[in-house]
Amino acid sequence: MWAVTLFPFIGNLWLPHFINVLETAGAICHVVFFFASIVVLATMAEKSSASYVFQTLTHDASGWSNPAVAWGLGLLTVTYPLTGFDGILHMSDEVRQARVRVPRSMIFSVVVNATMQFLYMLTVLFCIGDVDTVSTSPLPIIQVYYQAIGSRAVTNLFVFMFAFILFVSFFNVFASVSRLLWAFSRDNGLPFSRVFAKVHPKLKMPVNALCAVATCLCLLGLINIGSSTAFNAFISLPALALYMSYFFPIFFLFWRRLSTNHSTPIPWGPFKLGKAGPLINLGAMGYIIFILIWMPLPGALPVDRWNLNYAGPVVGAVLVAAALDWCVNGRRRFRVPVAPIISD
Repeated sequence: MWAVTLFPFIGNLWLPHFINVLETAGAICHVVFFFASIVVLATMAEKSSASYVFQTLTHDASGWSNPAVAWGLGLLTVTYPLTGFDGILHMSDEVRQARVRVPRSMIFSVVVNATMQFLYMLTVLFCIGDVDTVSTSPLPIIQVYYQAIGSRAVTNLFVFMFAFILFVSFFNVFASVSRLLWAFSRDNGLPFSRVFAKVHPKLKMPVNALCAVATCLCLLGLINIGSSTAFNAFISLPALALYMSYFFPIFFLFWRRLSTNHSTPIPWGPFKLGKAGPLINLGAMGYIIFILIWMPLPGALPVDRWNLNYAGPVVGAVLVAAALDWCVNGRRRFRVPVAPIISD
């Protein structure tokens, strides 16, 4: 894990221009892998019936006897890949015409990847093969490919494509999270904000924030050596935390729309949903709440210390720590960022 951390750290620190090339290669591989998977699975795998794909709910493999609960937990597999589109927002200070390009990139990312994911999952369901073998495999999606192809070499090629795309995404994660840490520290939102808010005069980037991200990942690697259970507790945090972070901006915007206590109108940017906005806000909040209900639940029964979903307790601990910091010093330290209103 440390080696995987080292390369994105070096790339972001000393080779920022190389990241553009790597991201382009990753995007190309993402599309190529999608079409290659569709073609290979559709032509080589044993096909399931349409009734199985659209009318059969397999829930006994997880131990949950209630089909509704099993269905809700199954949604988490397809909802998590659509998170992270806010990463470009963290880089908005370095984007030209950010008011237009950042929202456009976020919308484009969600629409394209949601479409690709729907088609991909539909293909996987039609080509899943032996369900019992897949459900008991430690890596079910790899088992689907192996059953369809029948060749370990070709299956390993697809595994490599999986790994390469994930590896490229680490470079983006480093850049995005370090900028998020820097921006929040710039507003004195964190302890030791002065340290993380510094920008290197020559490299023109928040080196301290980047080092903090790398250090946290290395510490997570140490946790994995000591206890895989504790490690899984930390890596289960992002999905729940991301959806919680998506909820509150929508909620406050919705509340501001309906509030009559403000004399000035909302300073809209280039994108506006008009009269449909409140309904879309309500739908988005309802969807997020529905997803959040299932995220803290364990994925399988019976529950033990190895398969317990630690996302809820970890999020609770983070919220308690943040509340304590706010009460002790944060409320005096933090400055609410106020951007100038730019008329289009």
